[in-house]
Amino acid sequence: MSDNEDAVDASAGSNTLYKPSFVLIAIDTDPSMFVKNESDGNIPFKDCISACYNLANSLIFVQNKRSWSPFGIVLAREDASASLINFKDNILESIKLLKEKNELSEDKLLDLYQRKGGLNLSSFFLFCKKKFKEVNSAFYKRTIIYVTSDDNPVKDDKNQRFAALNEAKNFGCNDITFELVTMSHNFDYKIFYNELFSIIKSPPVETVVEDEDGLLEKLSSLIVRRFYQRRLLFFPFLNDQTRFLKIKQKSFVQEEKLYNNACISESGKLLKKVSKVVNDVIETYNLRHADGTIEFSVEERFKIKNTDLPVGYTLIQVSDRVTDVGIVLTHPAIIEIDPKEELDYFASFWQYCVDKNKVLICFRKLKKLDKICFVEFIPKFMNNNRVFLVKTIPFNDEHQRTPSDLATEEQSESYSGKMRSTTNELINELTFDYDPKMFTNPSLTKKKAYLRSKLLDEPQGEVEDVSLDSAAIDKRLGDIGESFKKLFALGEETAPKRKAPSTARGSKKKKA
Repeated sequence: MSDNEDAVDASAGSNTLYKPSFVLIAIDTDPSMFVKNESDGNIPFKDCISACYNLANSLIFVQNKRSWSPFGIVLAREDASASLINFKDNILESIKLLKEKNELSEDKLLDLYQRKGGLNLSSFFLFCKKKFKEVNSAFYKRTIIYVTSDDNPVKDDKNQRFAALNEAKNFGCNDITFELVTMSHNFDYKIFYNELFSIIKSPPVETVVEDEDGLLEKLSSLIVRRFYQRRLLFFPFLNDQTRFLKIKQKSFVQEEKLYNNACISESGKLLKKVSKVVNDVIETYNLRHADGTIEFSVEERFKIKNTDLPVGYTLIQVSDRVTDVGIVLTHPAIIEIDPKEELDYFASFWQYCVDKNKVLICFRKLKKLDKICFVEFIPKFMNNNRVFLVKTIPFNDEHQRTPSDLATEEQSESYSGKMRSTTNELINELTFDYDPKMFTNPSLTKKKAYLRSKLLDEPQGEVEDVSLDSAAIDKRLGDIGESFKKLFALGEETAPKRKAPSTARGSKKKKA
């Protein structure tokens, strides 16, 4: 195993529970999908198109080796317009098409897509099943999401009912998961769909979405994003590096990045990627300090930085939890046993930690000259699999004051009832429902807007300023803020001004 082995895309692995996900969104075109909702006045079909457009829009900057979409869209019709978005369609072209459909009026959508006659549901199920044959990968997760407001699609026709249920029975043989989503609160599952879910041996989960946002959240949760894994070794035996277990480390938390934005110039000309070749071999390393510089050779540097620990995880001890819940220094990872490992020690370690409520404290070393890090393995049960959650242990944790010491401190201040009530009012006024969309990186958002305009050939949209508005907060607080200041004698304090650094490189020295 190479010490500089990079994390790889695990989506191609057949053993993983996180197979690449291909979702087929089937949108019903029954007249019930064009009846306006009482809550917001929108028609469900329009909400479906808007949700699909926003879903595609969110995938522009998702790192992926393929340029085609992980989802397709079909309409419950029996003409050429049934296929709206195919799996192999370019994601940028799909966004443009969905944007065009999303800008149509409700009357125009009704005229174009409302089904005039009935639907042969068995033929439509067969059509959906065949759509997955566009994907050439042998290992992937197939999901059909059928969005409808019609609870009686076979219209009490016994032959249609038998044919549709018989076709649905084949979903399991083709490794297809069928889910039903409705936008109607009066949807009656007993008419047809309870029997369908019974035949495909899937529990009928009632999924009702009220609007476009709810449908978008449902669809987004089904798109399995890319994750990274690397094979490592786990050394659980004291002072014995000849015995080890093969494990896999998986990382699901990733920082948002922009990809594929340096291959084409603004003029459209392809750029050639070149790598810098260093001809001169580094022979010495310099360590600068206050009194001068210390020079090390390559061999000396290696001896200083290298440790006797092997690359991977080395068990130190078994102990109680070290990190408190909520303390996260770095992105956590998941450790699971490599399917190629034949020994069953991993499961034994996991079961012992669960039974005794313990964790494994380990050294982590990911390459030869890597710095040593302390981590703890916390046993978890995830997707019917025994895994360990890896968390980095913070330094100096033993010097924190214990809760008992803090509890014995005497209160040096006394607060009146008025102070307490005013403080509670202030907290209530400053409390709001948290939404991660409220806090964004302005620089990254502007860069995204620029790239989006170039990729989609559209004018650059304005970036909404989501920074906190101090004036609006002051207006919201009103008299409570002023009362709080007076009660606690808080004045308007301004920070002292800092002197600007001199632009001159050399300053005048004082004469002796």
